[in-house]
Formats: sequence, structure tokens, C-alpha cells
Amino acid sequence: MTYRPNRRDGKNRRVSLIALSSLTLAIGQAFAQSTQPPAGSDGTKPASTTTTLEAVQVTGKTLSVEKAIVEKRTLPVISDGISADEIGSVPDFGLGEAVQRIPGVAMTINNGRGEAQFLNLRGLNPDYNSVMVDGIALPSTETTSRNVSLDVLPASLAQQVSIYKTVTADMPADAIGGVVNLRTRSAFDHLGLFVSGRADYAHWDNSRVVAHSGPSGQIENTLSDTFGSQRQFGFLLSTSYYRRDSSSLDTAMDTDGYYKYTGGTQKLSSLGQNSAGTGSTLSPNNNVDGLVAVPDRHRWLSYDNVRQREGVLGKFEYDNHENLQAHLTGGFFQHENNELRRSQFLARVGPATLTSDTTGSFAKGAAQVDFDHYDQVRQIKYAELGSSFEPDERSQWDLVANYAIGNYRQTTQEDVLTSAASSKLGFGYDASPGGVALFTPANPSYYMNPANYLQTSYMNALERSKSGLLTLKLDFNHNLQEDATGWGYKAGVQYRNLQQRYDLNQIGYAPTSAVSLAAIGTEDVNFQPYDGNGQNMLLIDPAKVTQYVIDHPGLYAPVSTNARTSAISDFNIREATTSGYAMAGYHDEQFMSVVGLRYEDTSQDVQNTQPNPLNSLTNFAKIDNLHHYGKLLPSTILAYSLQPDLILRAGASETLARASYAALAQNSAPTVSLAGNTISQTIGNPNLVPRKSTNYDLSLEWYPASDAMLSLAAFQKRIQHEIVNLTTTTSETNPDGLTGTYLVTTTEAQNASTAKVKGLEFGATKLHFDFLPGVLSHLGATFNATLLDMDGSAITMKDGSQRQLPMLVGAAKHLLNASLLYNQGPFSAQVSANHTGKMPISFATDNAVNDIYYAQTQTYDAQLRYLYNSHVSFLLQGKNLTNARPTRVLGPDQSLIKEELDNGRAYYLGVTYVL
Repeated sequence: MTYRPNRRDGKNRRVSLIALSSLTLAIGQAFAQSTQPPAGSDGTKPASTTTTLEAVQVTGKTLSVEKAIVEKRTLPVISDGISADEIGSVPDFGLGEAVQRIPGVAMTINNGRGEAQFLNLRGLNPDYNSVMVDGIALPSTETTSRNVSLDVLPASLAQQVSIYKTVTADMPADAIGGVVNLRTRSAFDHLGLFVSGRADYAHWDNSRVVAHSGPSGQIENTLSDTFGSQRQFGFLLSTSYYRRDSSSLDTAMDTDGYYKYTGGTQKLSSLGQNSAGTGSTLSPNNNVDGLVAVPDRHRWLSYDNVRQREGVLGKFEYDNHENLQAHLTGGFFQHENNELRRSQFLARVGPATLTSDTTGSFAKGAAQVDFDHYDQVRQIKYAELGSSFEPDERSQWDLVANYAIGNYRQTTQEDVLTSAASSKLGFGYDASPGGVALFTPANPSYYMNPANYLQTSYMNALERSKSGLLTLKLDFNHNLQEDATGWGYKAGVQYRNLQQRYDLNQIGYAPTSAVSLAAIGTEDVNFQPYDGNGQNMLLIDPAKVTQYVIDHPGLYAPVSTNARTSAISDFNIREATTSGYAMAGYHDEQFMSVVGLRYEDTSQDVQNTQPNPLNSLTNFAKIDNLHHYGKLLPSTILAYSLQPDLILRAGASETLARASYAALAQNSAPTVSLAGNTISQTIGNPNLVPRKSTNYDLSLEWYPASDAMLSLAAFQKRIQHEIVNLTTTTSETNPDGLTGTYLVTTTEAQNASTAKVKGLEFGATKLHFDFLPGVLSHLGATFNATLLDMDGSAITMKDGSQRQLPMLVGAAKHLLNASLLYNQGPFSAQVSANHTGKMPISFATDNAVNDIYYAQTQTYDAQLRYLYNSHVSFLLQGKNLTNARPTRVLGPDQSLIKEELDNGRAYYLGVTYVL
């Protein structure tokens, strides 16, 4: 059966959310006109707890940074963060974009398509960090990892984003990199009625290749009020909607072959990737120095994307303003990526003719066109009930019950048509350094003729993942609050019950006779990639493909591996963690110390599937593995005020990073050769224990003024039980239902060697250059830099040798960001730059030249704002102004371009409103 998603439900949901956003603002305006100002006992309106715009003309980014400085100075741990502006929202278009301006933060972008998605903190990828909302960990929005996608969460959700780089015993243990805590808005942030809104219209340079692009932009609205005889009740409703309609182009080279070139015109036999010229593939001990790299395949992938983010946050709160607080909170956040990917490639076949060290030709080639429609929905929804009770002014009980669900759902339609190897597909290539390679067909009319491409597969798939997380938490605090003095202690217990399910249902069909693209039909679009020197792409029309399959059912048969493909990767994980902690500390005007101990007891039940026997296509066995472990984690925090504006902080702790769901549970279909008595398999390892890191931190912070800060931090992490993929080969008799002796090659994640990370962080902020004359006094700036030194873990190469990795996956050795700010009267402006050093994506087991990195990137954004009055402001913003293209590289010293991704620039014109 072919799966066809119901698009009407999604459309109705989006229309409803846009209407709700507009209604929120309309209700707020109506309230403003009909409701009397909230009165105190003397009939006057209570003062707002936020900065008053009429008193100080500080808005937007400047106001946000001022608030962040206050929190950094106040918190006992080493931290950084961002705060809300005057409309109660983080002044960026997504949380990922906002946090990447924080020291030590780099972002992994969404499939290279230009949106900040996963947070890399202090050189450690998202697997090492925790993301929380109001102190409660969020479930994953992904299929096989524990990662939370920040592009799912709108900036309007957060009143404050804090990144804790040192931890205390009451924080989550999964925090080798650190903890990200999003503090949501509250009705009591603003006594009485508060209404704010933002609307932006966006233009993207790269419009859709097929069909017309629709509108892009966003709308955010917040309505809150406090009521009751003493304003003890409050409610808040915040809605958001974001849409991006654009295209991306991925120019991919895949891998390279390495040739011995002596000069002039030289014809060489087909070599694969072997430097010795024997025709075999590259081996770990091959040295490619002095050889010429020739790309194996040139592939253009054109993406037409519609990305939409929808969010609703609702709260009902109670505060008697004495000793009791309570809240009921619900949130729904969703990101949908409706992606149409069209691709065409040309690949080398046979001997090569080299005319220089960067140019040459192949007399024969092979080609393919394909199409994939991905409709991907990632979602977080949660409900929380919490209360806080103070039996006396020095003690406090906190109780929270939270249930959250992280969903991932993707439907895929895939069409593949190939053109067999032919001399008519010969081509010349140019692989000049510093740019992507270009293949030029010798016979363009043959390469672009749909009649020469025959259908090889038609596939539909439904991929689903659901992560349910129940959290129950009870804490007691006696005189250990941030503003307390003297001795104090804190203790608590927490129970977390996680269930992660993954399911893939794939149905593929293969034609039983020749079906050409000419018979099916193509898109009537002439598309020339920007880097193609006038070349065109042949584009599949998916509607025509589907209609052809429906009209000719007798020409297609189900693929025999459908059942196995659908079953093998499925898994179910249940993980229950009970933890308890105790802390004691002392705090006076100059000195603060907190010592704590946390214990976590974890039980795991991992269920997955294997064929039975291993070569079966239809029969499968369920495997159930139970695993239990306990971890004791100490922590110490010290802070000393050398002077009132000079603070020295130090921390030592032990933290964890649990294995990804894929590493624990996911199997792949084994390859079994009955004739050769060999088996090759990749399997999950349910017996993995978490990485455990010993962390040391030291920072010196200077606060010469309320709008200025200098900080220098040093840290070191020693990560034991690092998790790496290892391959082993053993001889086994009668393995898993087979008869005989087999040589079994197994790849699985294992706890292996130790990794080390150490680094320096520098931060400087001065929001008003009041020491400069004239107009220069209205300038301000922020600057952050992180420098890392890493010793990665060791991996096993395919010949059994060990290789020490130079870095950790997802880590960059240097991160820089800077902003130049301007404020004068109603005008404010900022120009921001972000620089991320090269970042490894994956490490190869055949040869280090096939390691894949993101090349270093540098992006620039600019914003101009005009404050029309205390309620209304206008905004103009440009993103990625230099059109930086994320680039994946490989080869010796990562000198070769594997992929270049073009997303284009974006411009926003908007208005904000605050009552």
C-alpha cells in the first residue's frame, strides 16, 4: 500500500495557529481599551518589574545583553546567557540563532540548509548536553539521538536562556558540555495587563526552483494579565508562527580517487582510491601525499523547502505574594519541513586521462536522476503542574510533575532512474583548488535526454519516533537561595521515566520491464545551477511518476527486502532513572561555596529485532536486553569577590553523557554470504555505560559598570568510557540460526578510550562607549572567543589498527562572535559576526583522507531598529549578508570540497508592539 499523508490537517492547523496569533493581539488591544489600570491599595498602578522604555531609551539587543550581564553576575555557577528584550522575547528569529552568540557555543545547522538546530557547547556535540525548560529536561525530537532541536522552539518561548557551564548536584547529570535552561515567560513578569507582538515579512534570495515561492516571515504575540483582589492570579498566552519558503542547492563531490600524475597528458588505468595503483580501495596505511585527487562523482541536489514553526505556550499561575506559588503550564511546539529534493549526477567509469593536476577527462561515465519528497514534522508538547511553598522565610519546598512528548514523523517518496555506463556519458572535469569541481558532459544532449534514464525504484516510507518523558521532582531548600547569607543546605529526589520508540515502514517497488523517464515525463522547468557555467539539470516531476505507477500496476513488483528493511531498524527503549542529591553551602558578601553529591540509579530495557536466521527476509526475532547501572557524582562550586566588581569562580564536578538511542538499540540488515561463509553486521549495544567526565573550571569576571563586563575562563574535561564504533572479526559456529562456521564482522558502539578537552573562553561587553566623544559615545560592542585543545578517542580502522582522533565529532577548536551596537534616541542598530572553526562530521575507518569536516564558516547579520514611540518600533534585518555557504570538506588536511551548500541571504522587515 502506498502511504499518502493527509495534508489538509496540517493546513488547517497552521491556519488556526495564525488566527490564534492574531486573536491574541486583538484580545490584548481590546483589554487595553476596556480594562482599568491595575490598582494598588492607594488606587495607583503598581510599578512594572521590567525596564521602563520612557525612562531609558534602551531596547532590543542592548536591553537583552544588559539583563544577561545581571544574571551572569548573580548566579553562583560559571554561566552565560541571553535575556528578553522589552517585548519579553529573545530578540532573534529562533533560539538556535540567539544562543550562537554566547561564548563557547557553536550550532550544527539543519542538514546544511541554513538553520541553527543542535547546540555544541565548549567543543562537545549535542549528545553531551542537556536542554531544559524551567528546570525540567526535554525529550528528544529526533529518531535515534537524545538531541533536542532548537529550531523547533521559538525565541518567544524564552524569557531567559541560561547556559550553565559548571554544575551543582541539583542539576541534571547529563551535562559534560553543560546545561541549557530556558526560563519561560510568566504573567508576573509584568503586573497587570501586558500585550506584545511582533510581525515580520521576509524575503529569501533563493526562491523555489519549481513553482512559485509563497510568503515568508513570522508573527509572535503574547497576552498576560494578573487579577484577583491582590493580583494573586495570572494567566499568559503566547503564540508564534514562522514560515520560510526558499530553496537550497547542494553541489556534492562525494569521494575522490588518488592518481600518480607525472605531467603533460597522461592516460591512467582505473584505480579506485588506491595510491599504489593496484585498483583496490584506499587502506589505512596508504599515503596520498604527492598524488592528484580526482572527484568520483559530481551531483547537484536542488531542494525546494517550506519550513514552518508553530508554537503555543499557556500558563495559569497563582502567587499569594507571601509563601505559596503554583502554576499549570502547557506547551506545543512544532517544526515542519516540507522538502522537495531533485538530484542529477554524473560519475566516472573506466580509465582517466589527466591533462593537468586539476583537469582531465573520462571517456565513459554513468548518470542518474532522482527525486525525494520528505515531509518531516518534529514536535514537542508538554504539561506541567508545579508549586512552591515557603514554611518560613529561609526554607522552601518545590514540587513539579511534568510529562513531555517528543515526536518525529517523516514521510518519503523516492523515485530513482539511472542511465547505464556509456561512452556517450563521457565528460571532462575541472577540480581547481578552492572551489567545487565541475563536470562537463562531452555529449550534453545525451546526458539531458529523458529517454536514456530507466526507472530502477519507486519507494514510499513512513518513519516515526516518539519519546515520552515523565518527570517527578521534589526539592527542599534551606537558606541556599541566591540571595541567602550564612550556612544552608538543599536536598531533593527525582524520578524520570523515558520511553523511546522508533518505527520504519518502507514499501519499495521495482519495475518488471523498462520504464524510461521520457515515458513518464519531466518538469517543464529550465534550471541552471549558479556554479554550472550554463549547464541545466534534468528534473523529475513526482506527480507524473506516481500517476504512471498507478496507471501501470502490472509493470511493478514489491521489492523482496521490504519486510526486512521495515523491521530490522525498529527498537523500543525504556529507561527509568531515580536520583537523589544533597548539597551544603555557605554564602556571605564576599565568599560563596557549595558542595554536593548526586546519585543516579538507571534501569534500561532495550528491545530490537534481528532476522532469524540472519539471511531471512521474512522471519524475525525480538531481542530483549536489560541493563542496570548506578553513578555517584560529586560537585563543588566556589566564588570569591576579590573586589565588589571582581569575582573569581572555580568548580569541580563529575557529569555524564548517555549513549544515543541508535548506539544502544538500532540494528541494520546483515549481509550474509552462504557461499563464502561470511557475515557482516552493524548492531546496537545495549550494555553501553554513559561517558563520565571529570571537569575543572576557573573564571575571573570583572563588572566595572552595569553595562560592561570582562570575563576569562579556563576549563578541562577528562572524558572516560568514550563511545566509539569498533569493528571486530571473529569465527563463529552456527551463528543465529545458520549452519556452519562463519567469519563474522561486527560493527557496534563500544565504551573505549579516554578523550580530553581543555579550553579558554574570553568575553567582553561594553554597551555604551561613554568615554568617547560625540556620536561615538552611542556605540557599544560585545566580543566572545573560545579556544579549545582536544585529544580525541581512538578508533579501530578496517585493518584492525588503532587511530588516535585529532578532535571530537561536532567540535570546533575556535569560536568567535562579535557585535557592534548603536543606540541614540529612537534609533538602534547592530552588526554581528559569527566565526566557527572547522568541525568534524565523521571519521573514516579506511583512511584519514576520507574524514569529513565542516570547513570554517563566517557569517554576518545586521539589524536597524526605529522606536516610533514607547509602544511601537520598526525593524529591518539582514541575515547571512555575505552569502556564506556551509562547506563540507575532506582529503589531505581537508583541502578538498565534498559539498557546498547555497542557501542565500534573507531580509526581514517587521514591526513590534508592546502595551
